[in-house]
Formats: sequence, structure tokens, C-alpha cells
Amino acid sequence: MTSLLDASSRVAFAALLHDLGKFAERAAPEVSIERLDAHLTNYCQWNEKGGRRFPTRKHAAHTALFLEKVERAAPDLIQADVSPFASRQDSGDITDSLINAAAMHHVPETLLQWIIATADRVASGFEREDFETYNNDAGETFIGRNHYQARLWTLFEQVRLQENAQRPAAAADFKWRHPLKPLTPENLFPVKRDACEPNQNEPAQKEYRALWDGFFDALEKIPASHRSQWPLWLDHLDTLWQIYTHAIPSSTFGRNKPEISLYDHSKATAAFAAALWRWHIAEGPAEDDAIRRHKERADWDTEKFLLVQGDFFGIQDFIFSEGAETNKDAAKLLRGRSFQVSLFAELAALKVLEVLELPSTSQIINAAGKFLIVAPNTPDARQKLADTRRELNDWFLRETFGLAGIGLAVKPASCNDFLAGRFDGLMNALFADLDRAKLNRFDLTGGAPKVFDADYPRGICQYNNRWPADKLESENKASARLSRDQIEIGKALAHRDRLLIIREDADRRAGGITVLETPVFDYRIGFTADEEITGRLGELARSGQLRRCWDFSPPERLTDTLWHGYARRYINARVPRFSGEDEQTVGKYREAEADIEVNAPKTFNHLACEDRSLEKTEDGKEKWIGQIALATLKGDVDNLGAIFRRGLEKMSFAKMASLSRQMNAFFAVWLPAFCNEKYPNTYTVFAGGDDFFLIGPWRGTQKLAADMADRFKAFVAENPEIHFSAGFSITKPGHPIHALAEQAEYALERAKGYEASGAKEKNAVCLYGEVVPWAEWREIARLEREIDGLARDYALSAGYIYGLLSLIDQAVDKTNPESAMWRSRFAYRTCRYVVDKLRDKAARPTALARLADTFGERGIAARGGKFRIPLFNFFYSKRG
Repeated sequence: MTSLLDASSRVAFAALLHDLGKFAERAAPEVSIERLDAHLTNYCQWNEKGGRRFPTRKHAAHTALFLEKVERAAPDLIQADVSPFASRQDSGDITDSLINAAAMHHVPETLLQWIIATADRVASGFEREDFETYNNDAGETFIGRNHYQARLWTLFEQVRLQENAQRPAAAADFKWRHPLKPLTPENLFPVKRDACEPNQNEPAQKEYRALWDGFFDALEKIPASHRSQWPLWLDHLDTLWQIYTHAIPSSTFGRNKPEISLYDHSKATAAFAAALWRWHIAEGPAEDDAIRRHKERADWDTEKFLLVQGDFFGIQDFIFSEGAETNKDAAKLLRGRSFQVSLFAELAALKVLEVLELPSTSQIINAAGKFLIVAPNTPDARQKLADTRRELNDWFLRETFGLAGIGLAVKPASCNDFLAGRFDGLMNALFADLDRAKLNRFDLTGGAPKVFDADYPRGICQYNNRWPADKLESENKASARLSRDQIEIGKALAHRDRLLIIREDADRRAGGITVLETPVFDYRIGFTADEEITGRLGELARSGQLRRCWDFSPPERLTDTLWHGYARRYINARVPRFSGEDEQTVGKYREAEADIEVNAPKTFNHLACEDRSLEKTEDGKEKWIGQIALATLKGDVDNLGAIFRRGLEKMSFAKMASLSRQMNAFFAVWLPAFCNEKYPNTYTVFAGGDDFFLIGPWRGTQKLAADMADRFKAFVAENPEIHFSAGFSITKPGHPIHALAEQAEYALERAKGYEASGAKEKNAVCLYGEVVPWAEWREIARLEREIDGLARDYALSAGYIYGLLSLIDQAVDKTNPESAMWRSRFAYRTCRYVVDKLRDKAARPTALARLADTFGERGIAARGGKFRIPLFNFFYSKRG
């Protein structure tokens, strides 16, 4: 790519690590007193109080001290081109060195230094007066902990949606903290303050030092050959920086709440800095005038930024399309199509970044088919975006015949638009622009074709009956290349861990790589797993043909650190596989009519058998019983738009990015790891952003959903205003894919419309057509266990239990005059059954009491129609 992209990457690198000193100062690595004193003099704001002169914002000096340590693992910043920064090899003025640009953000002098300083202030949402107060603060804090001891607060605890709701205000009101540990699925969760916030410096700094040492050990894992390309290497560093700084508070001084992570603040600063620098070199005034404007905020109303939003539309139609062979390869197709949705969104974002010559750090939001990029507002950028929009439209029209697409919305913004008083308006405008982009798909009112000039010389694709086939696979089977890629992806996900994004004209002859047939936006996509194979791609990296190398491997355990030396993308890749334990229970799969092989992916037919159990027959033999069925589970977070628009008292750009990243992490990071450990027979069709679509065994998936609801409650700091709803569809395997989706979507809509006290409460699950608030689900599960116990203890017949369903129908039909008679009929049937079946008269009173309590009072009377759920589950579990 061009030198402009490399230069933009270096500006972003300096801005991304401008607060490295906060990490270093708190970790307290060894440094000479003389060097530290010199750096305090050069990089810090100095104030006077009580006749004593002292430095503030000491972290800036530590940034200058320790940035060199990161540089040793970075692309060459000594011998190679370092523009726009001054080279330390030159004998001239090095005031504008990269280190100075990064570290002088509290006392900037040059334009480059002011660009990063301005980006820092915009990312923080600082009004001018607020910044001056912060910059001159002597270090007092209202949170009761110093900068060593303070741990990151969670934004979720502060969300309020109800009007006039009381928000936490004093430091004591905030009960939850993020543990100071590297990012793992488990460490995403906040814990109670007393469990993780030290009140002494020594243990507090010990935690920082362990994190600091881990960061630099991990930095060495980035392949050396990738240092030859700034955009490639910086993408890896972005992931590494997230892993180790996601729980570090960015600010702990003054009245600032420690609620934004160092990662989220750094990432926003890097995006703003790259865009500001590019705007200044294209549109800005002379350097001296530009410095004055930055210093006085004279041009903070100038729209220097473009916010570029992307959104994948047509997800449901794309994933659940049908054809003659769809059901035969349903699992592979679903895996492949779901992966493609995330992949296309990622590649569209990469296309925008490369067209605008911006690094990966300019992409702020990246979740569930959506992205947000901060770009410079220049005529060249606007024209390139218009051209890119047409190019993306043309590709989707050509390859998917309009079944799916990427909508692009572009919004100009100024520095002042990101301040607290105006950011809400900018957010609302962003939502509105994206809505308009969705309604203007493919520019159908402009030059896009209204009718496709399509030919079907080989018939229709057997995997998607809307597409023409371009290849005969056999005499009676033809397919489109995008469908073949979906099958290939479905296979690769079971054995591959890394995704290679290569230039379309690149040499792809390296062995061990699975390369997809369809080029996407001028890129070729390859899969690889073996570290040695990935390492042999050095020449592709050095030549610039390897644009990205992404690790998408799902964590195997909740405690796994998500760093393997490469940039990470949280793309759906969870595939249930056979284990040695499955070989020991092979009998339960007999009806699946397919062989099993350890480590091979399970088909839906196999998954449908997972909830079967062994039962002894009257002749002493064993047989497998239980319904062969799948559960399709679809859900999403309730009121997400309201959470982002008005949930926080003072929303900022970094807070928005942090909320988006954390919400996505629950579904895209934690959920796959949780399934690996606890529910290995679960397919994640998609999981990310704020929603999820899972397929698994009919009973196990119910338990998974309940566990998810409980863990989500912990994830959002037990805030009762943040929750999700979900809907189930229980079907036999072989059911059409689109029908699974439609039924689950209908159930989700029912759950969202749950009415309690005349209001739509949401926060519920719909199963078998019954809507249950999550607060009641544990009681439903308890009743199910009690039914199992009663059936075992008293040999309850299927006829007796099945008869309860008619009593439920009668009890819930309040229009029926005989509704109240269900009690007398229940009492008669139960008493007669006990007398007839129990020969031990002494046991009868206890039996009557237990049956009346479980089935009568706590079942039909208390739960009404919801009591059908444990009854249906009981019947399904006993079917032979």
C-alpha cells in the first residue's frame, strides 16, 4: 500500500500508546531517578501550591521512558521511513519525534503533538474548562483509592432507563469493579469491589507489574516478518493492547470516575488522531495558525471527521436460504453462511480502511455485522467512499443477487460534536443516517438494476434456489461458487484457526492453506491452522500481499487468555465435535443413521439424540429413551437502543465504544467458551453484538438459556434494567432451516411482548408457546425435577400426568363457567390414583400432599399455562 497508509499507522501508533505511561507508572518497573527527573521536566505540567513546585500527569514522562521498549518489537523506527515524525538518525531537530508526539499530550508544542493532544481531549469528551481543571489537578480523587489501587468501574452498573431514576453518584454507590487481569472469558465479568480493589499500594502494584510483564512477553509473539508492514503489525498490537489494558482505568484523578478502560480511551484517541492528521495535511491551515487554533479550540466546530457506519442487511434471508440439498448439508451451510456474514462485514470495513489509507485502529466498533470508522472529512475521502459504496453494491448484486448487502452511512462531525452537551445529538443523527441507508439499499432509486440479466445454463444452485448454478458437481447436482465456499468454510471451521486476507493477485501456492473460490472486494480468503504454515507466509507479509492475519479460534476454557500472536476477530466458529466419551454411548445415535468419528463435527441428527438417556426395561435390559429433537434458541438484549441513547448520564464516544465492545464480548467471547466447557453440543449459528442464535439438543439448550440469563445478570452488575429475551422452537431434525428461524423469531417476539401489570416487561423466554419471565424460570425447572421425582416415587402413569394438560386448559380459560372446577376434578383424579396404586395406606397422605402441592398449588394454580413446560419436558424425556 502507499506510504500514506504507513504514515497514518505511525500516527495512530503514537496516539494508541500515548498513555502507556499510566500502565508503566502503576506497574513501577525499574528506572533510573536521573532519567525520570529529566523526563518529568520535559513532559509534565508543573504547578505551584503552598510555595512548592511539582509536576502533574507524571504518566506522560513514563510514556516517553518506556515507549522505546515497545518500539523494539515494532516495525523499524530508526533506519526506515518514520514520517511524519522526525528521524532520530538525523542530526537536526528531533522535537517532532514519535516519542515526543506521544508523550507531550499534556504540554504540546508542535502541530503533531497538538493533534494527539486534541485527539486525547476529544476522546475524553472534555470541555475546555474541565480539561484545564484535570490537567492542573494535584492528584486528589473522590473515589477513595489512589491510581495504584483504583480498579475499573463497570458502565453497566450506571445504566438507567426509567425517567427520574436515581443514578449512583457517590463513590460508595458503585459496588462493582473489573479485576485487573488479562482478557479472558471469565475476566470479562465484574466482581464486588471488596473482592478485587486493594486498599494498599504494594498488592495493587504487584497486580499491575504482573500485567506489565505479561504484556511485554506477549509482544514478542507477533511474527517478526509481520513487522515489515505497519498496518498488519498494528492490527496485531491493537488486539494485544486490548487483552492487557481492557481492565485498566484510563483516569483516576479529580472528579473523574474510573469508568473508561485504558484500551477504549486509547483506541478512540488513535482513531481521532489519524483522522485529524490526515485532515490537516489535506485541508488544514499553515502550521503556526493550526497550532493556535488547536490551543484556543478556535476550529472545534469545523467538521474535520467523517463517521462511516456499515451494516450488513439481509442476514436472515442470507443465512436461512433454501435449496434441494440444503437439509443434507444443513450444519456445514449454517456454519459457512454465519461465518460469511461476519467475514463480509469485516472485509467491507477493511476495504473502506484501505481505500481511505487508514489503519485498523480507525475502526472503533466491530460487532454483529456492524462497524464504525473514523475518517478525515476531505473531498478525496468523500469521493472514495461514494465509489466504495458503489463497488460494494455491485459485488453483492453480482454475487448474491441482492439477497444481502452492506449499507454505508457517512456523517460529518466536529470536535465539539463529541463533547457531552452535543454528543447525544450526534448519536441520534448516526442512528437516523443508518436507518436511511437501510432503506436505500443498492441505490435502487438510482442506477442499480431493477431486474437481473441472469442466465441458468446449469440450472439453479442446489443449496440456494435463488441463485443460478455455475458448476455441475455431479449429473444431478449443480451449485453457485458462493455456496461452495459456504460448504468449504463449514469444513474449515472444524480444523482451522486462522484467517488470511490476501490480495486477489497474490501468490497463493503455499501448502496447507484452504483458499476460497470467490474473491471478496478484491481480497482472497484463506484458512490455516498450523503455526509452521502460518509462519511460512513471511514473504507474503513482507511483500504486502498479506493484508491481514486473524485468529478466530474460540477459547476452549473460560480461563484462556485470548492471545496467540495475531490480531483476533470474534467470528462465529463454534462447532460441536465427537469425543471419546461419545464413543462409549454410541447407542443413543442409532437413529441418526450416521457413523461417528472422534473430533469430527456432529450433524444436527446427532445433536438431536444428545438428551437421550438409558433406562432399564422390565426384563432387566437397557434401552435409550427420550425425544430425538433439536432446540433452536434466538434472543437479544432488550431496549438496546435506549441503553445507548439515554442509559448513561453523560455519554461519550469512548463510552459508546466501550459499551458496544463489552456487550459484544458476552455473546462473542464468553458464550463460545462457556459452551465449550459446559454445553459442548451447541452450535452458535451467530452470537455477537446484542443477539444470539443457537441450535442444540432440546433439553440441554433450555438449561443453557437459563444459565445465560443468570450469567448475563452478573455480567451487567445485577442491574435490573439490562436483560435479554429469548424464544425457543423445538423440532425434529430435518426440519427446513428457514422454518427453524421463523419459529424461533416468532417465539422471541412473543417473549418481547410479555405483559405483566399491563406493561410490556420483556426479560422473558417463550417455550412451547408459553411466555415465562426469567425470574420464574428457576421455579419452572424446579417443578420439572419434582415431576421426575414424583413419577419415580409413585410410578405415575403417563395417562395421569397427561390428564393434567386438560385441567390446565380448563384453569386458564376464564371465559368458561366451569373453569374453577379444575380443582375438584384434580382432587378426585389424584385421590383415586393414589388409592388405586398405593397399597401402603400409611404412605397415601404423604403422596396426596406432595402431588397436591407440586401439581395443584405450585403447578396449575400458581403457574397456569406455564406449567405445561415441565409437563411437556417430562413427556419428551420418557419417549422411547
